[in-house]
Amino acid sequence: MNELAQLGKRRTILISISILLISLHTIYFYQSALPEINTSKLIQQCVRFVLTVVLLLFVFQAKRWARIIAIVLFSLALLAATIGLVALSGAFVNKIPMLVMIFIYAIAIYHLGYSNS
Repeated sequence: MNELAQLGKRRTILISISILLISLHTIYFYQSALPEINTSKLIQQCVRFVLTVVLLLFVFQAKRWARIIAIVLFSLALLAATIGLVALSGAFVNKIPMLVMIFIYAIAIYHLGYSNS
């Protein structure tokens, strides 16, 4: 395996970890805002998290269809985070998770769609 492929694998792993951390943060943030744990929503979020893990595993295995699906889903997430950033009112501290999401999803789209590695 050449150096460019190794660099691509490392970046894919780091981006995947970042996306999974964003997903975990979203689950925690939603559940912590509620007075009680909403079990049906928690199950739905856990299924979404598992599907995200499976998709990222297929992306790591260099499946072309998984890369295309990931780019589409990350683009939708980037759009939603941008709209959320604009729509969210309040202190700048409340907007930091949205900025992180925008940054990570933009890097993921670039890496999966346009990067040589």
